[in-house]
Amino acid sequence: MSDEEEDERREDDDDFPSLDEMIGTFFSEPALLPVVVVILGSGGAFGAAVLILTAVDRNPFAAAALVLIAGMTVDISLRARKEAAFRNLALLIGLVWAASVVLAGVAFVTGIATA
Repeated sequence: MSDEEEDERREDDDDFPSLDEMIGTFFSEPALLPVVVVILGSGGAFGAAVLILTAVDRNPFAAAALVLIAGMTVDISLRARKEAAFRNLALLIGLVWAASVVLAGVAFVTGIATA
């Protein structure tokens, strides 16, 4: 292998994006917005289920999961305030929480949550 090929391979390894940069790509590319909608819908449905199970059914396991997820969200939010490397991840998690609350509200209003 020549020196040029090794240099090119090292440069390619250095250019691998971080997790935050990959998530940022989904927000900046218009063609990837449907993927963001699917992520928000599926994550929001999971979060809404956990919220409803905790509030309506008083399920202790759902409450424990909610506490753990909330703790991880607070941790990522604090890290995002200190370092720019977590900003897009914190934004995505915040949007999933917002989708969860909206979908849980829709479930309560339509009567799905109380059935």
